Amino acid sequence: MKIFFDTNVYVAEALLGEAAEEILAATERASWRIFISTNVLDEIERVLTEQLECTPRFAALNRRRIVRRANLAEPGKSKHSVPGDGKDTPVLCAALEAGVDFLVTNDRHLLALDPYEGLRIVSMATYYQMLMTDGFISPSP
Repeated sequence: MKIFFDTNVYVAEALLGEAAEEILAATERASWRIFISTNVLDEIERVLTEQLECTPRFAALNRRRIVRRANLAEPGKSKHSVPGDGKDTPVLCAALEAGVDFLVTNDRHLLALDPYEGLRIVSMATYYQMLMTDGFISPSP
C-alpha cells in the first residue's frame, strides 16, 4: 500500500500529536510506503513558521523527520487540476505521480474529488478508522 499525506496531517502531528502521530506510526508498522513532495515539505515549513509562529528550527527539524520516513514524489506537467483551489493541484499531481493508493487530507477541495482516477482521497478520520479496522491501531479504552 502506498500513502501520500497532505500538509495538514504533518502539521497536526507536529502540534497536536496523538491521532496524527498514531496514523503515521501505524502506517509505518504496516510497512506501507509513505510519499511526500517538495511542495508539501515547503508548505509545512511555511505553515509552521508563518501561520503558527513556530521557530524556523522546529520547522526544519520536522522537515528532516518527514524526509527520513518518506519517499519523494515530484509531479511533472499534468492535465490534472483541483477545482476551487489551484494551490492543491501540486498535491494531487504528486500523489498521482507516486501512484499511491490513498491521499490523506482534510482539505475539502481535495476530498470532493474522491475517488479520482483510481486514487482514494480520504480524511484523516476515515484513514484512522481504516487503520483501526485493519488492526493497525487499537481502539482507545
